[in-house]
Amino acid sequence: MRNKERPKLLVYIALSIDGYIARKDDSLDWMDRVGGFDEDYGFKNMLAGIDTLIIGRKTYEVASTVPNPYPGKRVIVLSNSLNSVKAGMEIYTEDLEELVEKLHREGAKHIWVDGGSTISQFLALQLIDEMTLSVIPIVLGDGLPLFHTIGKEIPCRLTSSQSYESGLVQMRYEILKHKEENDIIQKL
Repeated sequence: MRNKERPKLLVYIALSIDGYIARKDDSLDWMDRVGGFDEDYGFKNMLAGIDTLIIGRKTYEVASTVPNPYPGKRVIVLSNSLNSVKAGMEIYTEDLEELVEKLHREGAKHIWVDGGSTISQFLALQLIDEMTLSVIPIVLGDGLPLFHTIGKEIPCRLTSSQSYESGLVQMRYEILKHKEENDIIQKL
């Protein structure tokens, strides 16, 4: 069961079949393969359901090229190298578990975690509750991986999957906590 003493943390991200979220040069042009199908793949609903966004520096650098990329959302940028961020956004450099506790005290209920390194850090701390992975039908062969070394297994349960006319396949996973994993194993 998810810890009810903190906000729900989710991942919503697109990746190539071979697990990359960007080319080595950080370009995302390959994601255009699934554009033009009058489909947003649930992005607007996901965005409407969150109140806070935690992103890493590289994701911030991409998002900061858009005038107002996350309207009405609190945005926390994780960075040890940035001195400032766009107006209305915050830089955070401390402990991630403390950040989640702080956001909870301040009323956050649903947090979107975005960026490869950032997602891996939150997964390693077992703070992620749900992941939506949108696989774009391309093998890049090289690039920036979604997952970085976590150092432990993270058990997941597929809760839904959907394929689209564009070829994109979207999978939603619940991250199992230790008790849930043991309950599933006992049922087998």
